[in-house]
Amino acid sequence: MKPWHIVLLVIVNLVWGVNFVAAKWAVTEFPPMLSNALRFSIVLILLSPFIRFVHGRMYHVLAAAVTLGFLHFGTMFIGMQLAKDISSMAIVSQLAVPFATMLAVFMLGERVGWKRAGGISLSFIGVMVIGFDPHVFDHIDAVLLMTLTAFWYALSTIFMRQVKDVPTMVTQSWVGAAGVFGSVLFSITFETGQVDALQSASYLAWGSVLYSGVMSSIVGHGGVNYLLRHYEVSTIAPYFLLTPLFAILAGVIVLDEALTSRIILGGAVTLAGVMVVTLRNAKKSSDLQQEIEENLGG
Repeated sequence: MKPWHIVLLVIVNLVWGVNFVAAKWAVTEFPPMLSNALRFSIVLILLSPFIRFVHGRMYHVLAAAVTLGFLHFGTMFIGMQLAKDISSMAIVSQLAVPFATMLAVFMLGERVGWKRAGGISLSFIGVMVIGFDPHVFDHIDAVLLMTLTAFWYALSTIFMRQVKDVPTMVTQSWVGAAGVFGSVLFSITFETGQVDALQSASYLAWGSVLYSGVMSSIVGHGGVNYLLRHYEVSTIAPYFLLTPLFAILAGVIVLDEALTSRIILGGAVTLAGVMVVTLRNAKKSSDLQQEIEENLGG
């Protein structure tokens, strides 16, 4: 990879890591689904010129948009409201990688060897270690919700695979629309105090929502989409393990969070498992590409 592309990847991971702090600040003053609606309102406004119907593909586009914009991020905001620290949340969010691999087996018929199966098992063992930490057990509901968040993200990647020929900005604009309308409907039905929250919210809360919308969604995902034009997913995926590390660092520096030995151990085990799955996915993708090139050459 070019050096400045690596720098861009590090910046994206830094942006996403700090976004855990921004999400925590946002849900301190806004109801979680209202926070998600506000975030994606910014995304929808900025990307509204790109939204259009994709004939014959709208089922998969909407499935990806609803799963990512509404279910994934909405569940994440609810989890962050219940969480007492962001370190465990950032680590658990990495279960999206083994979840995506498992879903590819059940939904796309892919095969998983013993090494990837071992990596998946290791990831969940690490989360179990974190979950039994007395400090984390106090907000085990948040851990479970973040696990569900990881599942929704993994499911969205399966749908995204089926619309990879649709322009990125078109897909992202529909993600923004689904995030806004789904979250508004949920918020009106199940949440209270939205008007008071909007009227009394501090600059910090509004800034956090703005950060999530512009930096995390536009800059972060936009940067990744740019890099995907130059490199295979398998090339850049290992770098995403930097996100929880930046999130943990941000939690310690900004929120003055303490790291227990069990969180450190569980985090190391989880990230080791995720790394195994990521690298094996990368090798599988490389082997498949080589096979295709050899067949074409023959």
